[in-house]
This record gives sequence, structure tokens and C-alpha cells, in this order.
Amino acid sequence: MQINFHQKHIHLSDAQKDYAQSKIEGLARFKVMEDESVVVKVDVEYREHIASDKKILMAVNVHIPGEALRAETDCVSIEEGIDLIEPKLASQLEKNKTAKQG
Repeated sequence: MQINFHQKHIHLSDAQKDYAQSKIEGLARFKVMEDESVVVKVDVEYREHIASDKKILMAVNVHIPGEALRAETDCVSIEEGIDLIEPKLASQLEKNKTAKQG
């Protein structure tokens, strides 16, 4: 699995990248995520013009063989964002696993 980070109007610290990477790597419990061809793109954008306190838009795109999964959220911090996105991706991966078995 290859994980790429794309940042817009924000800089992610190494600790934030490591945290996001560890959460995404936790999805390796799904066999499809172990494939070397899986590419994960983490997009993080700071949106100053938003009136809400949730000024960070975080989206994670997972490209697995034959399919693409996506989850996104508005959040206050990078850690909060990845904590919200991880279960969304896990749910999609579970549906994908069930569909392929059935």
C-alpha cells in the first residue's frame, strides 16, 4: 500500500502524517488493502473563508484493484479528521468484501 499526502494552505507535521498513516495502515486487516497496487491519497485543505470552526476539509481516496473508495469530512484538527474517516473507509471496505464473497 502506498500512501500519498496532498496539502493545500496547510502544512502537516511529521507527527500528524504518522498518525494518519498508522490509522490508514490499520485498515490492512482487510485483505484487499495488503495489495501492493493499492494507492491511498490523503487530501487536506485549510479553508479560511468558512464561518464554521471546522475549517479543515479532509478527504481520503483509496484506489484498490477495480474500484475506488472515498471518505471525507470537515474537522477542527487532522487527528479528528482521520478518526472520523477511518470508520467510514472500514465500512466501505467491509461492504466491498461482502459483495465480492456473495
